[in-house]
Amino acid sequence: MPTSYEIATVNRLGRERVHTYASDTPLRRGDVVRLSGRDWLVERVDDSGHVVAKPARYSLRLLHPSGREERGGYRRWRPGAPRLGHAFTTLEGGHPISWEVVGEQVAQDEEGDPYLDLVAERTYGEVEELPDHELEHALTGSEDELPAGAEATLARAEAAGLEVELVALEPGELPDWDEAERYIDALILEEIEDDLLEQCGVNPDRDPKETWLEQVKERLRSDLERFRADIEGDHDEIEEWDFRDGRIFASVGTLADESDPDSGHGWLCRLLDSGALAAAGFERVRKAQL
Repeated sequence: MPTSYEIATVNRLGRERVHTYASDTPLRRGDVVRLSGRDWLVERVDDSGHVVAKPARYSLRLLHPSGREERGGYRRWRPGAPRLGHAFTTLEGGHPISWEVVGEQVAQDEEGDPYLDLVAERTYGEVEELPDHELEHALTGSEDELPAGAEATLARAEAAGLEVELVALEPGELPDWDEAERYIDALILEEIEDDLLEQCGVNPDRDPKETWLEQVKERLRSDLERFRADIEGDHDEIEEWDFRDGRIFASVGTLADESDPDSGHGWLCRLLDSGALAAAGFERVRKAQL
């Protein structure tokens, strides 16, 4: 029989919300649950079933056989994020090597906010059969595989405790901006998660419901226009690198920046979360860390 929990979260407007949540297995510190369109990391569970959860993030550490450690920046949790037992590959000296996540624990950043600290070790599976090799995994390769700008951006984000979001275009692919616009125009309210509403400036407790959809569309149209102008212009907000004949685009920011209409990190996050960037041909690079 499912167990019922009261989960307390704090939304982007700074207000606490309590959600009723049923789980077939007992919740514990370090679990990730999805509520109101966002993934939340369970920080604390008390004996009465009251749960405190914070926005889910993770950071991946690679432990080399020599004892050398490579730590990545913070990433927003999304479906497909690595967990215990997750296998992936990186490049070292131009050759693929295989890894597996062997440990996970809840840790705290410098601000005291929780994240999942994921530890990966070599499995040497490359001598047999490798897991699927993805562009996102190639990004976690050795330094001579990464553009200098990418190394600097990821290191800066790690040092400052900032989030990184990356998207990529495959070799020879150009963004289909018209398709992205059509996608935004065709959105219906039922397709928009609560978290995206708040990212787009909607206050569900105050704004009339009949205004929500157009407000989201206006923000996304503006985001798309500004994102396109930036990557076709001076790259003041969005960084771009050529990589393995494709292109990678990155934004760096905070949780608050995800809701900022003037933040490039906000543009990218909102367009990614809404599906508009996927419609344009961009793919999220989910596991790039180093």
